[in-house]
Amino acid sequence: MSRDSGFRSYREAVDFLSQGPDLERLTPDNRYHLPRFNLERVERLLARVGSPQEGLKVVHVAGTKGKGSTAAMIARFLEEAGCRVGLFTSPHLIHLEERIKINGDTIPKEEVCRLLGRLKDYVEGERKKDINDSPTFFEILTVLGLMYFSGRTGIPNSAFRIPNSDGVDWAVLEVGMGGRLDATNVVTPRVSVITEIGMDHTEFLGVTLRQIAMEKAGIIKEGVPVVSSPGSEEALAVVEERCREKGSPHYLVGRDIEVTSVKGIPLEGVECNVRTWVREYRGLRIPLLGNHQARNCACALGVMEVLAEEGSIKWSEEPEEMIQRALNHLRCPARIEVVSREPLTILDSAHNVPSMWALAETLKRDVPFKRLILVLGLARDKDIDGILREIVPLADELILTSSGYPRAAEPGLLREKVMGLFGRRALVVGEVERVMEEAQRLARPGDCICVTGSFYLAGRVMEVMGAHA
Repeated sequence: MSRDSGFRSYREAVDFLSQGPDLERLTPDNRYHLPRFNLERVERLLARVGSPQEGLKVVHVAGTKGKGSTAAMIARFLEEAGCRVGLFTSPHLIHLEERIKINGDTIPKEEVCRLLGRLKDYVEGERKKDINDSPTFFEILTVLGLMYFSGRTGIPNSAFRIPNSDGVDWAVLEVGMGGRLDATNVVTPRVSVITEIGMDHTEFLGVTLRQIAMEKAGIIKEGVPVVSSPGSEEALAVVEERCREKGSPHYLVGRDIEVTSVKGIPLEGVECNVRTWVREYRGLRIPLLGNHQARNCACALGVMEVLAEEGSIKWSEEPEEMIQRALNHLRCPARIEVVSREPLTILDSAHNVPSMWALAETLKRDVPFKRLILVLGLARDKDIDGILREIVPLADELILTSSGYPRAAEPGLLREKVMGLFGRRALVVGEVERVMEEAQRLARPGDCICVTGSFYLAGRVMEVMGAHA
């Protein structure tokens, strides 16, 4: 490991990163020990390393459901247009570096160490003053990603740049949670994107759909175009109100951008036609299961039309051909992903009611099977009853487990919920290492194993199966 990194190993760097507040890990019992959300910590941290967010051309993506897939599509479309593109997403499935990519390549571990080393002294000082008001895990990662995308070393006013990096042409940033007070909301994007809005993270964002929509709409900046697919009329009203306040042009899926046809291709993806205010894209094949991916694609295409109209990108050839070629190489791990055919095994990260509904609809429509062996693990702070109602009725065999993450619900609690709601028994397998063995033991020819409930469970199962994120 390079001496200038400040760390003797990558493990030491990740351990340092994990020592501060981590809202992804905090349980309902201790999460309120943190001060209220604000952007002050991340803004101070960015200022210490030369404000790398300034000058970046950004597409900013928020939403309850579909934001990860939409962000991945936008990044692929920009890459196919000849751009060097940074993609920042969360959470990761297996490796931390999955969150920060340039043109599909994860950030090297050496760069994680080098850039984190630039932040080390300041973060340590803040932790000594007040650990609970020091930069959080996600805030530090956000700054690290912005430094990497900008190509800067993190030394203010420095002419030196990160080795092997000239920065990116575009950065696509996925909001971690909410929007208004999310660490990524320090940027002024060229386009803001808001995908479907639903009930999630209610302990932070509010207990009504309007409150949650207001937090999501907090990414809308003065005069910056917005492409949205908020889903409900209540959420749409909030987004439109915010756009009027900010004088932001609003392009809406279902009005300005339409999915004119969509059909599922069993176990392969979907085929759809999308009409924007500029052109129609016919026969697009998206290699992701679920009709909802057509709406995500429509959002991403709307972004490309906005950028093309303002001259920020140029089509090098027929847009339809370029978009299809980009889709051909699209992959979104653990989004209703077929990871095995023998036995048929689907891995998914649905963790709220809207995403679990989409999974259930896709299984019924586009996944042929005789019986469904459902492997389920949930976080204890989710709408467990609502999620169970969407998916459990489809299961012929039900296995309950835990990812081992601090926020994971105990399988015993899930078993009690299942009995109370459906009057049926479920098998509990506490160790993820054993859960797939049990599922495969139960599977007969023609059956489908579906693993779902959280990103963390999906990641652990991927590790056990030897799959790659």
